[in-house]
Amino acid sequence: MSDMFQKLKQLLTNSYSPYSNFKVSAIVDTDIGEFVGVNIENSSFGATICAERNAIFNAISNGAKNFNKLSILTSSTEDNIVPCASCLQVMSEFFKPDTKIEVFNINGKSKEYSFKQLLPLSFNKTSLEK
Repeated sequence: MSDMFQKLKQLLTNSYSPYSNFKVSAIVDTDIGEFVGVNIENSSFGATICAERNAIFNAISNGAKNFNKLSILTSSTEDNIVPCASCLQVMSEFFKPDTKIEVFNINGKSKEYSFKQLLPLSFNKTSLEK
């Protein structure tokens, strides 16, 4: 298994997901290093945060400006899981169209996408400037 998968698998143990039992970990590689996140649920579902946004916000809070790649692991055995719409919207603010997103399932099988493949038409600051 890859080093990234092993890091994500260790990080997955920090997920707080007692309601869905769907654990997610994420590591975003940036211009100043890697930043981590896990999904953290809340009985008020609106207060829940996804691992992807958690990692991205962590990176921004620490001064990251450029995002190279996002790696995600889910506790699912399915191999067709992608980030949710809320996470994709946040990514549209900070990721370039060719930013790579790699999604692993719990068995280590992965698929890689470009951001543009997952959200070909996005609403962001660039689309507002036109």
